Amino acid sequence: MSIAAKNQFEMKLLKQLLTAKLNPWIGILVSLLIIVPSLYQILDDVTVLRKEYLFLAVGFPLYVKSLKNLFDEMLKTPDDL
Repeated sequence: MSIAAKNQFEMKLLKQLLTAKLNPWIGILVSLLIIVPSLYQILDDVTVLRKEYLFLAVGFPLYVKSLKNLFDEMLKTPDDL
């Protein structure tokens, strides 16, 4: 009985995580949380190679992809106004 309840909770958690992963607003928020601190560190001294360049290289494509998904969803919805 406890195994069934545990699996049900895990399945609900998994479903919520998948929903959050597919939400473009979550992708935009996460990518901005990666990009903004990285830019702050990079702009402090541009000539030094830092790990923030890697964060920026990962965060910026995630940001663009999330914005693309968001705008695609906006264009697909019919306007009933």
